[in-house]
This record gives sequence, C-alpha cells and structure tokens, in this order.
Amino acid sequence: MKRRLWILVLVSILTSCNLTALEPTATPHSTPMPASPTTAFSTPTLIPIETLLAIDTPTRVPTPTSSLILAAPRDQPVNCRFGPEISYAIVGALISGRQAEVIGKNADATWWYVKNPSDPSTNCWLSADFVVVTGNVESLPVVGPPEIGVTNIRVRVDPVAMNVGCNAFPQTFTVIGQITANGPTIVTWRWEASNGYVSPEEMLLFELAGDKEVRGVVSVSGANDYWVNLHVLIPNDRSGGANFKATCTP
Repeated sequence: MKRRLWILVLVSILTSCNLTALEPTATPHSTPMPASPTTAFSTPTLIPIETLLAIDTPTRVPTPTSSLILAAPRDQPVNCRFGPEISYAIVGALISGRQAEVIGKNADATWWYVKNPSDPSTNCWLSADFVVVTGNVESLPVVGPPEIGVTNIRVRVDPVAMNVGCNAFPQTFTVIGQITANGPTIVTWRWEASNGYVSPEEMLLFELAGDKEVRGVVSVSGANDYWVNLHVLIPNDRSGGANFKATCTP
C-alpha cells in the first residue's frame, strides 16, 4: 500500500515537471509606442523666373563695333564752312589733334559734311583735300548744299539826277547797294554800269542772315540816261539796279 502511494506521488511529481517544461514560454508583447508626430512639410522657396533665366540662358556679350567715320586734319587746322564751297562762310575749325564725326558727303566726295567741331549742335563742311578720313565712307549719304544765298538786292544813286555845264564832265555818282542773304555765306559782287564801267570783284562775309551795305562810285563823261547794277556772282547769280540821269547846260 505504501509502495503504491509512493508511485502515485512520484508520477504526480513527474507530471508536474513535464507540464512545467512543456508549457510554452509566452512571448511578451511589446507595448505599442505612440507614433512620433510626423514632421510638417516645409514650404519650398520660390525662385524668381528672372533668376532661372539667368542660370539657364548663357550671357551674350555684345561685340564692340564702331560705325563712326572720323575726319582729322592732314597737317594744319582746317576751316569748316557753312556749305561745300569756299564761297560759304567759315563757321568752325578743325584743329590739329582733334577729330570730327563725318555724317555725309557731297555728290563727288570732295567735301565732307561733319558735326561742327567748334559747335557740335550744328554741322558744317570740310574740304576733302585737307583732311584724312577713317571709316566706311561708301556708306555716307549724299547731302546737298544748303540753300543759302542772296535773296534781295536794292540799289540807289546819289544824286539820282544831275545838271551841270556841258564842259563840266566827267561827273561822278555815288551808288549804294544793300544785299540781303538768308544765311551765313560769302558774297562775291561787283558794280556794272551802262557806260561800260565794271568794278573789280569784291567779297562780303555774312556770318548770319541779314542785310549788308556796299558803296561805289560811277563816273560819267557826258549827259545821258544811265543805269547801274549791283551784280552778285557767288553764292548765286543775282542783280539789282537803279537808273540815274545826267544833263548839261551849254
């Protein structure tokens, strides 16, 4: 009886041990951690379109080119005239060591139309014989001469009539002329009379538009009706005259 009891106790102990060994070890469940807050998306920085264009577009460097046509004196100062002839007034000068920008030429390229080196707000003409020009002169436009000249001539005689003894000749008459020009120019003129008298040519400078007076003397050798002309030859051909009379008493 005791033996059976020990066997039961032994079986009970062994069974208890086996159950303990066979019981699976429970895997501890990890406590779920609260999710970390998601970092907010940052707002992208906007880049100006001008910056993108500057990055993507290669910089174009302009090639320096000069289209200026320049005139310089050959060896001495050169007069700059109002028109392309020596009959036109001098309105400026191109001195040694200086240059003038050429902006035109006359029909046969014997004169250059330039910005006045003495007054860049105006233009004038340089003779091609006395300057050296650099640049593409073929591209220059042809510029006509200024329409400047004598617009009016008035003449009077003092006295307009004369009566002397027939043996008192020759007698002289004073002739007075007034020349009107519409701009700066040089006028070449002379007196001409019906008795065949022709005076030497003289020159008159007009620095500006206006009137200038000239005087002369005409000598007559007898009683007659006469005329006298003031003849302008340059810059344009024009005449103006007056009549006068000489009588005599025997």
